[in-house]
Amino acid sequence: MNTIQLLMKASQVIDELARIGQSTPAELAKVVSEPRPTVYRIVAALEQEKLVRSGGDGKLELGTGILKLGDAAADALVDRSELRSQLRWVRGQLGMSAFFCVLREYGAVCLDQIQGADVDLLGLAPGRTLPLHAGAAPQALLAFGSPEFRESVLASGPYPSIASQTPLSGEQLRERVDRTARRGWSVEDSEVIEGVASIAVPVFRRDGTLLGAMSVAGLRANVQGQEERAHRILNAAAKTIAASMAQEDPNDTRDASRLDPPEGSERDSPRAPAVIAKASALMNALAEERIATSTRLTELLEEPPSSVYRMLATLAEAGWVEQIGHRGAYRIGSKLLSLSSELTQRLDIRRAAAPVLREIHAKTGETTFLCIRSATRAVCIERIDGIRVNSRVLKLGESLPLHVGAAPRALLAFEDRSSWDEYAAIVANSGEPWRDVRTRSEFYSGLEQIRGQGFVISDNNVTPGIAAIGAPVFDHRGGVAASLSVSGLREGMLSQPVGAEPIVDLVLAGARALSEYLGAPAVAKADADVSHVIA
Repeated sequence: MNTIQLLMKASQVIDELARIGQSTPAELAKVVSEPRPTVYRIVAALEQEKLVRSGGDGKLELGTGILKLGDAAADALVDRSELRSQLRWVRGQLGMSAFFCVLREYGAVCLDQIQGADVDLLGLAPGRTLPLHAGAAPQALLAFGSPEFRESVLASGPYPSIASQTPLSGEQLRERVDRTARRGWSVEDSEVIEGVASIAVPVFRRDGTLLGAMSVAGLRANVQGQEERAHRILNAAAKTIAASMAQEDPNDTRDASRLDPPEGSERDSPRAPAVIAKASALMNALAEERIATSTRLTELLEEPPSSVYRMLATLAEAGWVEQIGHRGAYRIGSKLLSLSSELTQRLDIRRAAAPVLREIHAKTGETTFLCIRSATRAVCIERIDGIRVNSRVLKLGESLPLHVGAAPRALLAFEDRSSWDEYAAIVANSGEPWRDVRTRSEFYSGLEQIRGQGFVISDNNVTPGIAAIGAPVFDHRGGVAASLSVSGLREGMLSQPVGAEPIVDLVLAGARALSEYLGAPAVAKADADVSHVIA
């Protein structure tokens, strides 16, 4: 099997895992029409690069390396830090879900999103795709994008019905796109989700070409009457994002070079697993560079130009890389956004935590918890009751304020300082008691101490006579995804029998295992200070 065939088969394996979920190598061999030994070799190479991993019971699933590449695909298009900052600002101003989309042939791809206060819009998660014929963001993209592409979309009707107000014909869509072009922004109601309205404005690069669309969406009652205000706020955010782009636009490829196709037989190319490792190295180099020419990649990889060219051509055909312009540089393909989204939706931290909680419970006999943040509270989503003492606090589905106890404070302490400020302001206005602290500065000092040691000890903070130890669980970006904790009588929690494994070590090891499941940066086992994994 030559290089092109091998990389294409590896891409097919990943595509199938994204499409059908966990699968055995035998099932994948059947789908990609290759002998089992060949698929085993491909899978072994993909596992080594963390693009595939074991899902248990002899099955395979997408690996967390996909998440890094998905982020790189977004980074190649926009300053994601500034984008996220602006999305948070828009959400704070309007209370609606805020998101940013880019135009692709197959739809409007969401690069990032901040959920609103009224409802979670799951269809707008990063990597998800909106159809081009429905919604405010697609209409803004069509109105200000390529005229040729716009006409091809308008000529492709009739379109499928999604909600009661979805435009079904090219004429209906043209009317809405033309209206958007005239006034400079778009608004829709019940085109994508019944009862949900959205507003969008275009975002332009410095050279005037379309970059994407900034949009908000929410329940109809919360959007109606705010259209003009939302338009002004979105416009301000769009201008800030445009200004954050580099003065020399990374998409400007006037000086970029492209190698001519090499001569010679593909049969002389590297074979698996080496070629998959080399392709993975190319993808990682491109992720670090954001945008790079083939010449630059050849220098970074120290590979023959012909090999780099073949890999780029094959990866581009598979959708893993995109070339900017006819003879331009390369970036990670937006297909990785979709693959990353598929993996993110399938990550089930509650399922992954079950054996971890059971192991800690078996060694300690104490109550074990898994919590996630919901607004200003920590919600228990998994729990195993203690053998000797069973706390009545934080039962399955119940919650505590983020400044109380071990698991809640583990969620808050490892957020950034702005999140602390936001939470403290909310608590101050709500009348919620601060418990063991008298001032905001004292509260912040406690959070800093927690960050420094990497875990939380709660002693008599919630229930008299009960102590708890908690640690954060991080996602692939270094953000706090959940917290793991153990609670019991303070005498047993804070003083261990001789020879027994310290509970804090068990909690930290469990949190590390769950962080690894989510693709978090690795942390040395002996290092209790995990604060440096924060992005």
